[in-house]
Amino acid sequence: MELIILAGMPASGKTTFSRKLSRALGYPVLEKDEIKEELFDVIGFENYAQKRLMDTAATAVLLRCADSILGSGQSLIMVNNFREDAKPAVEELLKKHPCQAVFVFFGGDGDVFYKRYVERDNLHLRHLGHVLQEHYPPRPGDALEYTMTREEFAEKFEKLGMNEFHIDGIERIDVDATYPDQIDVDKLIAEIKAHL
Repeated sequence: MELIILAGMPASGKTTFSRKLSRALGYPVLEKDEIKEELFDVIGFENYAQKRLMDTAATAVLLRCADSILGSGQSLIMVNNFREDAKPAVEELLKKHPCQAVFVFFGGDGDVFYKRYVERDNLHLRHLGHVLQEHYPPRPGDALEYTMTREEFAEKFEKLGMNEFHIDGIERIDVDATYPDQIDVDKLIAEIKAHL
């Protein structure tokens, strides 16, 4: 049984790579953002504090689902831009389900990630619940754009430990994901297999 954890900064290419890795290994992918999108659509949020709470809830659901899948003896790919406060829960999951595990961290230049994050939102390439900050679903007359400042990006992601997240006791592969199209995907998949 194997667990591959893909973590790192937003807009670093984790989701795109997870799909390629899933096809290569035949493992299912659990991704926090997909869980959040369901919460956005079913429950919505009325302020930014509620939106942050949904992020916490989505991480809890992600880990609960991973617990169930690993408990059945199945291998898994788990994707999340973990914050430092999630570390104890991830370590508890690994303690409960001893398995071959590898942690792949997508890091790089925060300024480049910020620019790609804003561009992605402006092009409406993500669920609108990720973009809007004050409430979702939008109300008639609401602007459907929100351009996060560089300072907000640092406060919401970098200063919460997402760019430093690590897990004690398992193999870690660091990927410079500043420019995802320059990642040698086949080589990275081979490296993951070698670690497992």
